[in-house]
This record gives sequence, structure tokens and C-alpha cells, in this order.
Amino acid sequence: MNTDKIAIIAVTERGRELAISLTKTVPGTVFVPEKHQNEQTAVLTPNFGTAMREMFTTYQALICIMATGIAVRTLAPVIQDKLSDPAVIVMDEYGQFIISLLSGHVGGANELTEQIAAITGGAAVITTATDRANVAAIDNIAKEIDGYLPNFKATTKRINGLLAAGKEVSLHVDEPFEVDSRGFTNKEISPQIFISTKYNLPDTKMERIQLVPRKFVLGIGCKKGVSAETMEEVFTHFCEQENIHPRAFREIHSIILKAEEPAILQLAKKWNIHFIVHSAEELQTVAEKYPTSEFVLKTVKVGNVALSSADIGSNGNVITKRFAENGVTFAAGKLIKNNEVAK
Repeated sequence: MNTDKIAIIAVTERGRELAISLTKTVPGTVFVPEKHQNEQTAVLTPNFGTAMREMFTTYQALICIMATGIAVRTLAPVIQDKLSDPAVIVMDEYGQFIISLLSGHVGGANELTEQIAAITGGAAVITTATDRANVAAIDNIAKEIDGYLPNFKATTKRINGLLAAGKEVSLHVDEPFEVDSRGFTNKEISPQIFISTKYNLPDTKMERIQLVPRKFVLGIGCKKGVSAETMEEVFTHFCEQENIHPRAFREIHSIILKAEEPAILQLAKKWNIHFIVHSAEELQTVAEKYPTSEFVLKTVKVGNVALSSADIGSNGNVITKRFAENGVTFAAGKLIKNNEVAK
């Protein structure tokens, strides 16, 4: 969790001192009522309730040093969804009990609760079923590998419910990752969580749910005005040829001249891929590593766009050749993540 986006909210003088002490280990901003303000704190403005609800929409985590009832009643109007709500932790002003209240898995509240309990010497109160059953949670696994899980809410509820109840769920990891597999079985049974970036998977009669790690970047070049339909069609052909699932791309990279290209923007929106552009000068720093098109060089001042963009995006780890079709060019690069096992 990015601790730069943590708000620590206290409503008493003792709570303020605890909040300030937490910032020595958990960097965040301390907010208190005006009567308790000092040089180490900010004021809850314009008033307590409004300020709390505003923080809920702007911070990644709220540590509330107050009664649980106060936090619940204040935040109730703005609570939306476990996929978008921030982590909310509630604790008493003595640091004896630290409660993971909202977004325990996806938002990271359970992890932050454990961290705070270790600081204060208090008891971490975590009530999510998988944690109590000492089994892995599928949403935690997806978060750990930055993975796409289809029908996230329904799938998470179902799979975590089965694991918490001691039912068998199969896990197959078709990637060089180390993941938490507590509670899963390696038997070939339904349902099976299949962790893979591949477009084409082996046939099976089992119920298979593919969890797709986002570990690739996509370099794109294209002629001006190419249609969204053509872009999507070529993207599908590229994924089929390279056996990369469309959901396995975390970023799209291209030249700054394509920053407003509708077809690229539509592709990025459809597949929820972050779109990043680079100047011709930046791409020129790696362009000589790849075949050059004189026409492209004359047009955009760099001899290749897709390959150079994939190179910049993946820190030099380009894994495909240039793919060209109907005025669109693609290339893929691979990202190496912290929990990936080196081959």
C-alpha cells in the first residue's frame, strides 16, 4: 500500500498522540478537531463528518482512532464497493484493539491492521472468513500478481466461500509465480483457478476460471485515423499469434503523436489498459536496436514505433517481433514483478 495516501483521524487528545506516534512507522497525515490541533496535525475542516467523507473518496486508507460506531455512522453514506472503497481501520485511543473494518483484502486493510497491531502491541481484529479459516483468498492472490479475475465480485465470493468452508478448489499456476496456495488442492477437479497469461489453454471438461496476470506491455504504431474495429481485429490476431491473453497487458505505449488517436484510446478503454506516450526523442534512444522503416522515420522522426515503445515500456525486455496488419503495428514487452520466480 502507498502510505503517502493514508489519513489518520483522531478525535481526542490521547488519540492524537497515538496518531502522531504511528506516523513514525506508517507515514500519513494526522487529522484532528481544531481544539486538538498542534504543529504536527491538520484540522478536520469544514467539519468532522464532511471531512471524513471527503477523505474516504481521496485517500487509500483511513485509520480512525475513535469508536467503531462513530466511524460507521459517519462513513455509511459514501460506502460503495469493495473494489473501490479505501481500507478503513478503527482502533481505540490506547492501541489495544485494531479492527479491519472495510476493504480487508482488495484495499489492504487486513495487512495494515496487522502492521499497526505490531506497532502498538495490540490485538488485530480481522473477521474475513478466509483469514479466520487460515486459507488463501482469491482476491488477495489476484492483487498480489496484479491479475484479472473475471466477474470479480461474484467469483471472489464463491471461491472464498468454498475455501473458508473447507471445500476443494483446484489451483494450477502456469506462470513462474510463487502464490499463497493455502486451502487449494492440486487435484484436477472443478472449479479450477488457472493462473496463466496464455490466450489458448488446453481443453478441459472441468470448470476453469482463468486468472490472468498483467505482466506485458503493448507497443503500438498505426496510421492516422485507423478505425477502432480494425485496431481491435488486429489486436486479436496479434494475441492469437503470440498466445498472449488480451487481459495480460498492463500498459500500452506509443509515440506522443498518437496520444489522442481514437482507436488506441478505445482499445485501452475496452481492455482497461493504461496508455502511456513518449516523445520521438525518447524512442530514438532505443530505436537503433530494431529494424527501421524509412517512411516511418521521415514521418515521425523515429524508425520504428511499436518496437521502440515496447522497449521503453518493458525496460528493454521486448519478447516479440514487429507485427503489422492493416496499418497497425504491435510489439510486446514483458514486465518482471517482485513475486515472479526467475527462470
